Amino acid sequence: MKGKQYHDGYKFLRPGQIILTVDKKKLTSLLIPGQMSHAALCVFKRAPYDQTLSVDAFEVAEMTHSDFTRSDFFDICKESDRVVLMQCIDWDHDYTRRVIDACLGFQNATYDVEFDLGIKALYCSELIYQADWLADFESRPASFDEVLFGKFGRLQVDLSDLAGLGREYLSPDGLLFAKNVRCVWDSEGKWQGLLGPEIE
Repeated sequence: MKGKQYHDGYKFLRPGQIILTVDKKKLTSLLIPGQMSHAALCVFKRAPYDQTLSVDAFEVAEMTHSDFTRSDFFDICKESDRVVLMQCIDWDHDYTRRVIDACLGFQNATYDVEFDLGIKALYCSELIYQADWLADFESRPASFDEVLFGKFGRLQVDLSDLAGLGREYLSPDGLLFAKNVRCVWDSEGKWQGLLGPEIE
């Protein structure tokens, strides 16, 4: 996906957006069930959009087979057949900054080949989920139950075992269908303006 489609998407790109992709040439697209096969987070957009952000040299954070990976939106697009930009409607400007900072705090994370929830190792959609969880945990006082049961994060996602792993798992589709995310841009033009549940 290059040229006009890339430039159209780039106009809509903002820090804090969830980037979902599918690349039909990759084996992961066959192995990961659902409509989307990869997730990443926009952490920066090159000038002139916002010169106040302190991130240097990359626009997108993602977990790949190479562990925590620094990419640009162009890199994401050139390797994808479809790209979708999603925005959590419950992330205000300050909270979005906290999510980005939490995400960047995982720069030494390794890729989780076992797809276990937790911060020891991360897979692509989990990077975004854990950044949201950490941003919420660090931003407010917590009740005893919240600490005990880990009820943090503003993303309203379903961690059901949709992939048949026998444990909680968050696929890229789990982010796509989250109750409080809106599709900002879809390279196929199908979902723009829809909330996750409307897409489902």
